[in-house]
Amino acid sequence: MTARRVTWLAGMALIGGMLLAPTAWAGTPQGHDRFPSTDAQQAVVEIIEVGDYQCPFCGRVQSTLERIAQEYGGQVKLTFIHNPLSFHKQAKPAAIAAVAAQRQGRFWEMHDTLFDNQRKLDPADLTRYAAEIGLDARRFEADLDDPQIADFVDDNQRLAVAVSAIGTPSFFINGKNLRGAQPFERFKEIIDAEIEASSNARLSGARWIEARTKENNADLYAYVFEGQAPPKMPSRITKPVDRTVYRVSVNPKVDPVLGSDQALVTLVLFAEYQCPFCAKLWPSISELVKKYPGTLRVVFKHNPLSFHERAEPAAVAAACAFEQGNDAFWKLSDVLFRNQRNLEDADLERYAQEAGVVMRRWRACVEGGQVADKVAADQELAAKVTARGTPNAFINGRKLTGAKPIEEFEALIDEELKKAKALKLAERMTGQALYEKIVEDGKVFEPLEEKVNTFKVDATTPTLGSPAARIQVTIFSDFQCPFSARLVKPLAELRQHYGEDIAITYKYFPLSFHKRARPAALAAQCAHDQGKFWPMHDRLFDNQKALEDEDLQRYAQEIGLEMVSFGVCLEGQKHDALIEAHMAEGRDANVRGTPTIYINGRKFNSPSGYNLAAFTAVIDKYILKK
Repeated sequence: MTARRVTWLAGMALIGGMLLAPTAWAGTPQGHDRFPSTDAQQAVVEIIEVGDYQCPFCGRVQSTLERIAQEYGGQVKLTFIHNPLSFHKQAKPAAIAAVAAQRQGRFWEMHDTLFDNQRKLDPADLTRYAAEIGLDARRFEADLDDPQIADFVDDNQRLAVAVSAIGTPSFFINGKNLRGAQPFERFKEIIDAEIEASSNARLSGARWIEARTKENNADLYAYVFEGQAPPKMPSRITKPVDRTVYRVSVNPKVDPVLGSDQALVTLVLFAEYQCPFCAKLWPSISELVKKYPGTLRVVFKHNPLSFHERAEPAAVAAACAFEQGNDAFWKLSDVLFRNQRNLEDADLERYAQEAGVVMRRWRACVEGGQVADKVAADQELAAKVTARGTPNAFINGRKLTGAKPIEEFEALIDEELKKAKALKLAERMTGQALYEKIVEDGKVFEPLEEKVNTFKVDATTPTLGSPAARIQVTIFSDFQCPFSARLVKPLAELRQHYGEDIAITYKYFPLSFHKRARPAALAAQCAHDQGKFWPMHDRLFDNQKALEDEDLQRYAQEIGLEMVSFGVCLEGQKHDALIEAHMAEGRDANVRGTPTIYINGRKFNSPSGYNLAAFTAVIDKYILKK
């Protein structure tokens, strides 16, 4: 449990399971109590955080809030207001999930989990986090669809805009605005002044907070403490329709198909049987086939997600049913989606019998693993067309993510049907031939870009392994970048996995907004002069929040460097030109952020994150040709 959980959760003043109707802006005290707050009844300072769960700066400032909780304890309370920004696509669903957790008295646990996993906020991730923090799953899933919660998040956002907290994070400390991921010292300056002023005024607790907030920010006081409704937000510009077409390959001989083989519109569905959102969408799929007879076909692709332990066995069961015919597959799929909580081996066998398959053949298929390649191929295609979670639907190649309302599917089908009819007249084709024509120039994601870059490697370049190794991994990185830090473990695993067949080269690419990244890079290269780059590399990534000059000196001493030489090297910025050279190489190779990874000179883009499985899948297929 993190420090902020221990301290902030010393007791929580939350509405718990009785979230006030979000559309009714109540008066004091209910106006304030509708927002999740920590229980610090004697607090003289209230920090109101306006945040977005997908905002990296909001994530970065959480450690500062932890420190405030540790150092001030019950003198400071924290209140959270949601402001999911429109360009963060998963921010609003995450905010809704947090409010759903609030209804079960688990807001702060969900709040922390969301900030700890900012790159994993797809619907399936939110469901997993709910389970991890002990929420009632059915109630949570129902609350995700409750329009009152969505309205409540919208109200939060209106309030944020009304008090000019348009960007995130933004903080109000007893009404005084502090914008951005500021260091602890900036918070401390305001907090200490408020505590001293409270003592001098002989006021404490809620009375002081309310008085100071009203004095410092009358609008914030009116909206939060008095419960006045903020003005309506101006109408947003309609988002342009995404007309991207993906090259989603279909083979009716090996793919389950529902609907006409002469259809003008093909809906390819990537789904898995343990995903609650897939089950929610499933009835709509049948309705769509009935509504568009002869003009729509649905193709099913398996994409069992790793954290759903029974998803892959269920996919194998369904794929083995398909070996005995299309009807058997769809019958078994219906049963599987109706029984997501019971997918053990005995359950799967019982459902297969209900679907009417020949059990001897089905068992032989399941036990023999003969459909494993089919499931893996579907998953590989899902990665190539960026179908990262489930469900993901592609309508004539155009993506629709999540369990969207059936009306959204109908609108897209109608649009594609009109286009397909025009193409049919021109090309005189239907069904599979028409579909292939529509998606032939579609977008497909390749994990390794075609361009092969050449990077300078000599005695000055930090490298693990031989220049002659078959696998050459080059990383452009930044010691202050949290995403770069996540690479340390998978890189160690790669070295262990491939042994002498792999070499890993480190290139410096300190980002301008990471003020201590360049000094850290200089320190690492000074350590390289003494043959100890990698021990320094590990120290720096283990201590990303402590990269001041005295910290760098301490790490150098800990790994056994000769300190006089190290100090002269660091203070004289001996390797400044080398770092510039690395950055120039990176810019030439289209490095835009960190980490950026190249395998044998080809830029590596992973749709599933940088983990051992993602690396080995690409290296084995594209480099070692296994």
